[in-house]
Amino acid sequence: MLLGINNLSVSFADRTLFSEASVEVREGEKIGFVGVNGCGKTTLFRVLSGEIIPDSGSVHIAGGCRIGFMEQFACRGSERNLYDETLTIFSELEELEFRIMELHDKIDFGDCSDEIISRQSLLQEKFEREGGLTYKSRTAAALTGLGFSKDDFSLNVNALSGGQRSKLQLAKLLLSDADLLLLDEPTNHLDIQSVEWLERFLADYRGAYIVISHDRYFLDKVTERTIELENRKIRDYKGNYTRFLALKAEDLERRQKVYEATVKEIGRIEGIIEQQKRWNQAHNYVTIASKQKSIDKLEETLERPEDAPEAIKFSFKSADGCGNDVLTAKGLSLSFDGKRRFLAVYLDRTKGERVFLIGSNGC
Repeated sequence: MLLGINNLSVSFADRTLFSEASVEVREGEKIGFVGVNGCGKTTLFRVLSGEIIPDSGSVHIAGGCRIGFMEQFACRGSERNLYDETLTIFSELEELEFRIMELHDKIDFGDCSDEIISRQSLLQEKFEREGGLTYKSRTAAALTGLGFSKDDFSLNVNALSGGQRSKLQLAKLLLSDADLLLLDEPTNHLDIQSVEWLERFLADYRGAYIVISHDRYFLDKVTERTIELENRKIRDYKGNYTRFLALKAEDLERRQKVYEATVKEIGRIEGIIEQQKRWNQAHNYVTIASKQKSIDKLEETLERPEDAPEAIKFSFKSADGCGNDVLTAKGLSLSFDGKRRFLAVYLDRTKGERVFLIGSNGC
């Protein structure tokens, strides 16, 4: 077991986000974490990262388990360029590479002692064993996979947009090779090609991860287990998001039937008690006491299934109806920062159309 959460509870002011939450995460598990906005998913991640202290309960992390989360790779105030900032995740390998080069220079200048050669050989073996031969190519692949061009590699971190910085943090997180990744909406700021790259990356990832996302298609591709936080409780389901929906419906139906059967049984026993009271004999009150104990036991286990959180509903109505021609554009062209963005664009949209505009970020 990599991670154990036992009876965890967190409240803010008079609002309880979750109560007595318990979850176990094992090596290599691919877990989706779902729930409506504001239910406490990100807060639970902050508890796991040590940023927030829970009101009660405990978190057990296996010895040697490295947990990776976005905030630990923040790069505010960095004077490096995009590529060099990403390489900081491999600072130990860079230091190892530097030490190997120092020993190589000594050998080139005639210091060929057994000690120097042996030390260089040991460091070289460690460097290769820990991925030293590929860390630069993996860095470049992650950046391009997340939508950066080779020209972007030289951009100063301070000049990056908020979305670009988020992608930089994500690249560093993915390259950290942590035993457990905490991914909070990782597809934000990613175009379709980058999401597809991320899906392939996570499919091959050897560690475990928990991913928060509202993209059901992404979750179906990258998860094999689903945890839901709803009505302050955590429930655990085996399967991706689509399978989770089916299992949740079955679980809700089962709990509803148990609740209704229990309520019906309580009502039946209460009828017996009323009948015994009317007979008003000594032995009747012995029966009444016994039946009341049965009711008390049933009420202890009685759990009414809670309603799902109310769905958000929007209704947009125009004050006056428009004509059939909604938008017409002819010959639109635009250049920005010396680059042509689009040329001679013609659009003709009519009332009631649904249009999907796609393309890579920045196109």
